[in-house]
Amino acid sequence: MIIKFLGIVFLVFFLFPRLIKWLVKGFVVSQMNKSQQQFYEQQRNAQSSQKREGQIDVDYVPPRNKNPKSTDDFRGGEYIDYEEVK
Repeated sequence: MIIKFLGIVFLVFFLFPRLIKWLVKGFVVSQMNKSQQQFYEQQRNAQSSQKREGQIDVDYVPPRNKNPKSTDDFRGGEYIDYEEVK
């Protein structure tokens, strides 16, 4: 019975904390490596997509209307009088 008790005490106070420390350390190191890899990928993407000063990129160009008269006749919205209320 004493040998079983000493074996359990040995496991609880000596091996178990070392095992947990080893597992946590491995997890933390793997997470650090993942975050560093993501950071370097973001850096590479940012460097490749940098623009010169004054450069403009147009992502969408709307198609031209086949009836140009309808867009040329537009003079703006309707004018509405208003009174300032105090």
